[in-house]
Parts: sequence; C-alpha cells; structure tokens
Amino acid sequence: MKETKFKNTEIGEIPKDWEVIPIGKVCNVRRGVRVTKEQLTDEGRYPVYQNTNYPMGYFDNYNVDANTPFVIVGGSAGQIGLSKERFWAADDCAYFEKSNTLDKVFLYYELTHRQFEIKKFVRTASVPRLDRKVVESFVLPLPSLHEQHRIASALTSIDNLISSLDKLIEKKKNIKQGAMQQLLTGKTRLKGFSEPWVKRKLGENATIQRGGSPRPIEAYLTTSRNGINWIKIGDVRPNDKFIRHTAEKIIPEGVSHSRQVYKGDFILSNSMSFGRPYILDIDGCIHDGWLVIKDYPNTYDMDFLYYILSSNAIFEQYIAMAAGSSVKNLNKEKVANVVLFAPQSLAEQRAIATILNKMDNEITALETKKAKYEAIKQGMMQQLLTGKIRLIS
Repeated sequence: MKETKFKNTEIGEIPKDWEVIPIGKVCNVRRGVRVTKEQLTDEGRYPVYQNTNYPMGYFDNYNVDANTPFVIVGGSAGQIGLSKERFWAADDCAYFEKSNTLDKVFLYYELTHRQFEIKKFVRTASVPRLDRKVVESFVLPLPSLHEQHRIASALTSIDNLISSLDKLIEKKKNIKQGAMQQLLTGKTRLKGFSEPWVKRKLGENATIQRGGSPRPIEAYLTTSRNGINWIKIGDVRPNDKFIRHTAEKIIPEGVSHSRQVYKGDFILSNSMSFGRPYILDIDGCIHDGWLVIKDYPNTYDMDFLYYILSSNAIFEQYIAMAAGSSVKNLNKEKVANVVLFAPQSLAEQRAIATILNKMDNEITALETKKAKYEAIKQGMMQQLLTGKIRLIS
C-alpha cells in the first residue's frame, strides 16, 4: 500500500491518476423485466429480485449473470444489491451490464459507499422512483481496472469473513434453541438431578405489578445526577438481557406517582415487544407500559427465570391469553397466570442456566467480533474507495 497525490474534482479529491466518469459511459444500465405472481414459485432455480433484502420468489430463467450489482428504481428506490448467483431482475430493478473497463464488484462497493448521494435523486411520490437515466449520469471516481480488481478483492475478503461469522452466529443460536427446548422442558436432565419438576403459576411465587406514569411527565424530568432512572422502551434493544442505563431521569417527587423497581427485578412490556423479559441491573421507576416481576428468588434462580420467560412455551401462553383481542397486550393477571414447569431445586435451575449462559456468551463474543470487522470494513471502504490508501502491486 502507498499514499498518493490528489486532484480536486466535482466529487471531491481523488488520486491524480483516477478519472471521474458517468456510469453510463463505462457500462450499460438495464431495466429488469416484470414477472407475474403466477410465474413465481416458492422454490426454483433462480431468485427474482425487486428488493435488495430478499428474493420475491423464484423463476425458471435468469436475465442477469452472477456477481452483478443492481439498484432498486421503484418502491425501495436507491437500495444497492449484489447477487453472487444468476438471477432474474424484475421491473423495479436496474442492473449493470458487463464492461471491459469496470469491475462490477468494485462498482457495487462504490455505489454502496455513496448510497446516500444516490438516494438524493429518488423522486418522492406515492411510489418512490429512481430514473434509470439518472443512474447512468451518476459519476464515479474510477481507478485503473487492475486497481479496481484489487479493491474489490480486499473488500470481498472481509465481506466473506463477516458472512462466515453470520453463519456461525446463526448456527450457535440454533444450537441454543435446541438446548433450551430440551433443558427447559425437562426432556433432558443434567447428571446428578432426579427430583421431579413441578408446574406453578408465576403469581404463586412472585409478585407482578404494573408501572405508573407521573403526568405531565415533562414536569418530572430532570438532568440532575441525583435523579431517579426513568426506564422506557427506548432504553432497551431487542437482544438485550439487562437494562443498565436510561436516557432520562425523574425527580424524587415523581416516585410516588410511578412504580419503583430494583436491581434483579424483571420487567416486561405489556404491549410493544410483547412479553419480552429484561433483567434490571439498576434501580429506577417504570411507567404504565411496563410490568414488573419481583419477590421470586426463593423459588427461581434469576438466570433460569430469564430463560424460561424467554421461551416459546411462555410466549405461546401469552398469545393464547390474548386470542380474540384486536390489540395484543398483557396485564398483571395474565402474567400471574402463566404456568411455569421448573425444577424445585434451585441448584438444578442454576446448572441449566449456566449452560445457557455459556452459549449466550459465545454468541455475544461472535457478535462483538462481527461488529469489529464491520467497523474495519467501513474504514477500508472510506480509505480504498477514495484513493487515500492505494492497493497497487
């Protein structure tokens, strides 16, 4: 790798030996061809793309070769995709034909890197549109074909690494789901434990309460460090296990109008993220969109309770309780009546939770590694696609 000298252009600074060329000057942009629902199958030889996220179905023919980038020109206009296999481009999809002066994979990364600029040209209407002629006029910073190959190869390598981590994460998650199905139902017992499991309603050995909201909430918010944590849905992400911080705090006078909760308590939303449990790692107050589960430690290990409340068996009970209602929500009575099948022995609960925790830790480590490589990829794109770092043999 070596650094280089730059020149000013209409798209900013680029290396002196790079060119600025409209896409239409170096390759043809073709509009896809419509297929009807009757022509599509659930399984087939070639995927049909009208959106970058997933194929809309399968077709018995293809109109685009493998490793060809495409851009969505209708609907989710401006999205960039790359298919590693042959595919059929539908009518809301425009693809880039083979060129003797343009590496198609390099073009994919260049368009992805500058997607924000492309989306500026999307015409907003009832159905957003991106004109094919606009795509053809979009200008590219273009190095030599050899350097394009090198850049595309480097970025493909790290994308392949990220993809392999994705597959490994998915495999680990499936293994964990299988383990939960066996260990949380008593189908598989751990060595050294033989005591019968028992069925109990959650409310028999835990207290379930609804939160409360001081109103107007704006009158109770504070930026003081001594404020009380005000726990909202926005403070959690779907895959979080613990709640460790809040974006907002309330003054102490708001506590009497709310529900105070403590580290180790469980909270779950009674509507959004329907029934998803979170463990508090902080003290605070919850509004009336949350339910709290507390006073359980004499009967349930905290981690074991987390896993069993996260299981499909419990979620299916929630769904059954909400059947017939146009709005799926929970209340403290429904949660109290959920039936848990669990070991009487806290030691067995802890042993099960230890195994599942280990699996979760492995998944988290892989997800952290993936995030690291995604950040590296972004840095590589910023450096390589602007010519700040050169890959020249």
